[in-house]
Amino acid sequence: MNSQPLAITVLAVMSLCLCGQAPPPDMEASMTAGDHEAAQPSHPVVVTSDSRAFCNRLAAAIDAYGPPLRHDVDDLRAQGTHLCQEGKVRSGIVQLRRALMALKEDTHS
Repeated sequence: MNSQPLAITVLAVMSLCLCGQAPPPDMEASMTAGDHEAAQPSHPVVVTSDSRAFCNRLAAAIDAYGPPLRHDVDDLRAQGTHLCQEGKVRSGIVQLRRALMALKEDTHS
């Protein structure tokens, strides 16, 4: 007995069943948005990119926390800006984001 036609038939039936259950895209967005603050127009969407300008923006956000930075945060910031200056933007952004997350954890603790 050849199981391939049976498997194809089963997959075809399942795909037809699942496709009919998905809500339209605009309805789905309104259902997931609910009353969340992110859905409000007062919160703009921030588009990030892998660019040196974004590296500078992250470094400025870290600097806004003040000059007495923890040693590990200062090291991550220095490593991140150095990598960005060398053209290794993605790796630099990773280090800068780690520094920023460490700062945010300190302020929320």
